[in-house]
Amino acid sequence: MSTQTTVVPLLVFEAADCLMAVLAAEVGHLQETGSDPFFDGKRGQTLLLDLDRYFGEGQADGPWLQWARGTRSAWLRVRRVIDVVPVSLASLTPMPKLLRAQGRTRAFLAAGLRDHEVFLFLDPARLT
Repeated sequence: MSTQTTVVPLLVFEAADCLMAVLAAEVGHLQETGSDPFFDGKRGQTLLLDLDRYFGEGQADGPWLQWARGTRSAWLRVRRVIDVVPVSLASLTPMPKLLRAQGRTRAFLAAGLRDHEVFLFLDPARLT
């Protein structure tokens, strides 16, 4: 009997001096470095998160990712986008409960590998 493995595309990016990833299907738009994604005047209605600043690393100057899941959405500023990579869900290592219980680190669900580099699987819905 064979076991079927679920593979999902993850968008890997750099922020706060580490690699992070989100589900690629949840990223609807990428706004280039130096551009302002808020030209439509909806800034007050949208969650804006500079991930470098959120995790205490200063301010990023890279692109903005528009993340959306159901009725929730946010603009996430990162340092740079690395790639979209297919990842087996079975290959991800769940984050320890201690880290998932903390304020900022509770947004990380798991860790995975891209080539020989570790990335953290981020759930933007858990960012506050």
